[in-house]
Amino acid sequence: MYFGDDKIRPNQLFALSLTYPILEPNSEPANQMLATVEKKLLNNFGLKTLAKGEENYVEVYEGSPEKRDTSYHQGITWPWLLGLYYNSLKNSLQATKHSEQKKIWEEKLDKFVDKTTKTFQKEIYTNGCIGGIAELYDSVKPQLPKGTFNQAWSVAEVFRIVLRK
Repeated sequence: MYFGDDKIRPNQLFALSLTYPILEPNSEPANQMLATVEKKLLNNFGLKTLAKGEENYVEVYEGSPEKRDTSYHQGITWPWLLGLYYNSLKNSLQATKHSEQKKIWEEKLDKFVDKTTKTFQKEIYTNGCIGGIAELYDSVKPQLPKGTFNQAWSVAEVFRIVLRK
């Protein structure tokens, strides 16, 4: 039976991204977690499901059905996970009381939304399924779209970010 591990994964964002966060926004643990996610998991197309350098890390979604199935949660990039990161930034901004710190969070959130908008605006016009966003992406350049070619949860989370919902 599988009970989890201590590897760096995006699951930790649930503690900060919920409507009623489990982890106090702007606390030292929350800030450390976001810094780790940004450094080791976040890329233009989503969040990796496992940090590079961890045991069994896979950065390209390829091979037999069995090989692909086992790589899903071993480093492949998922766009829908951007929604957890977005919510974490919003919760951190909302919890901030000091105007100087609030401005820093606003700029960080704006930069993230702008980058996500530019990335996927280009993506839906030039790559994979025109007009859609893939289920997942390789975690190494050129970060090719893979899996389902027009995945509802990928589209929904990216649009929610772009529309600032």
